[in-house]
Amino acid sequence: MKRLLTILLTVLTLCGTAAAQFTEADKPLMDAYLENNMQRWKNYIDATGANWAQLTTQQRLRLMAYEYGYCAATLDVSKKQAAPYVEKFRAHVEAMEKQLPKGYYDMYMSSIYAFEIMMGKSAHFISTLKLASSAAEKNPTNPITLGYRANVLFYAPRGIGNKKEALVVFKKSEKYYQSPEWKYCWNRPATLLTIAQCYEKQGDLDIALQRATALLQEFPNYKYVRDTYLPQLKAKKAKEKK
Repeated sequence: MKRLLTILLTVLTLCGTAAAQFTEADKPLMDAYLENNMQRWKNYIDATGANWAQLTTQQRLRLMAYEYGYCAATLDVSKKQAAPYVEKFRAHVEAMEKQLPKGYYDMYMSSIYAFEIMMGKSAHFISTLKLASSAAEKNPTNPITLGYRANVLFYAPRGIGNKKEALVVFKKSEKYYQSPEWKYCWNRPATLLTIAQCYEKQGDLDIALQRATALLQEFPNYKYVRDTYLPQLKAKKAKEKK
């Protein structure tokens, strides 16, 4: 179970995104994700969150999107540092329950339960999984809720997860990401990366390589793909040929 929770935490980092439509104003934060510069996210969250009471609904939704991803990224480094951000995120999610799009409350609460489990403050493991399914069922044409569900299917243990079904759901998510309003959504390149990883896990290295190469062509500053993932795939393919 500990291994699954760790994987879920990693997945949640890739799944968090805004309920509101993304605009060109989100490009710097998307670039920060690609460059693995989470300090820029922290600066935005701290400055915006300090004015929560004065924010419009859309501003709150946008803030929560980045709180969501930042909590997971920070928790992976320091539980103590992440704790206050998780608490604020939970408070914001609960306060905005009625304003969130369909499925987002379930998705956000699923992530919060996972964060709290990792901090030793909760044991809502089953709720984490059930809410992930509920989020996708309530909003089946949204690439975010679909991607969240796909990640759970892919990384959950046998009997709960289903890697083949996960890829099907991921590709549905990819289709909806083609809509213009998702152009500056940082979760779009993250999802494309996970699709490549799905093919790799299934042994389809050629397709994984094609996917990763295309991803880097579109996002040349995607640090993890450029410096780690694509070189690893190439080395794995070279070893397979021997």
